[in-house]
Amino acid sequence: MKVTVSRDNLRIGMSRVSPFVGSRTTLPILNNVLLVADGESLSLSTTDLEVAIRTTIPAFVEQAGSTTLPAKKLQSIIGALPEGDVTLTMDENNQTQIQCGRSSFKILGLDPQDFPEDKEFDEEWAFSMPAIDLKKCLAKVAYSRSSDESRHVLNGVLLSVREGMLSIAATDGRRLALIERSLEEEGAPDGDVILPSKIVSELSKLLGGQEKVGVKLSQARAVFECTDTVISSKLVEGSYPNYRQVIPQSFAHSVAIPRVTFEHVLGRVALVVSDSSASVMMALENGNMSISASSAEVGEAEEPMDVSYEGDRFELSFNPDFFRDPLRELECDQLIMQFNDGFSPVALAGDEGFIYVVMPMRD
Repeated sequence: MKVTVSRDNLRIGMSRVSPFVGSRTTLPILNNVLLVADGESLSLSTTDLEVAIRTTIPAFVEQAGSTTLPAKKLQSIIGALPEGDVTLTMDENNQTQIQCGRSSFKILGLDPQDFPEDKEFDEEWAFSMPAIDLKKCLAKVAYSRSSDESRHVLNGVLLSVREGMLSIAATDGRRLALIERSLEEEGAPDGDVILPSKIVSELSKLLGGQEKVGVKLSQARAVFECTDTVISSKLVEGSYPNYRQVIPQSFAHSVAIPRVTFEHVLGRVALVVSDSSASVMMALENGNMSISASSAEVGEAEEPMDVSYEGDRFELSFNPDFFRDPLRELECDQLIMQFNDGFSPVALAGDEGFIYVVMPMRD
């Protein structure tokens, strides 16, 4: 194998595949990246046996072939190379010479025949959408998934299709984030899958530079296909809880809040919150909302802001992080908060198709 690629393209390719290198593995081959030179491209693949990724970059291929190289070491070398083209030349002993300008390295690889083959994928249903839309949808709900590893179903994010409507949801049992989008293509069959936390995080990084993403699903795996990258992942086994039952059917009170101002005020007031006093108080009364917090260890803070609210004084206590998480990801100018009383679920909305439901805290 002999192939020449630009250093920048090789660096981008390695940054995409390196998060999926196997860690704490007894199989040395999983520490390596598979490189395959063919035609006018070089593909790079890694896997941890749960998730597999392959990305392709343009290349000048003098001699087709394949090898595997230690992924972390290769990434470190590429990051240290000067600007210019990189030439990779492999000999019959799986030793690869890396040349860029005056820099030269020789790295010993492993037999590419030992690299795990892609398993056959039995597609059961599929759809496609703009990649940036899926990226934003995942970001608007992913923070609500559970971090408790014993609740493996809630560690993931639900993808559900019903009559051409895509619903993406995450919950940790104390809050729920849900966003819905109409699929452009007709005929997408109904189905539910739960994406693991890792694939959700990495998809959010990858999808920003892509135009469209094709999503192919079965009961066991999900495949995401972009222009130059394909990721496949095992799915979380189990049934997702009926999250819709926690969304109140109606609300007695509604308030319109400037989103950015609200985020900034919350951030300032929350500076006095401590482990022993983790709540913030929101007091509403006739066009004004006062946000306050206090703790014995730090002190107290209070800041008012103008809102659209008419009614008697009303108070809510809440975990400030539970409110700030969605505010960071939403794009609307005005946030709509709805509630019934100080003990029932509070709903936030603003962006199209989005709703966030959280339980207030009881002092």
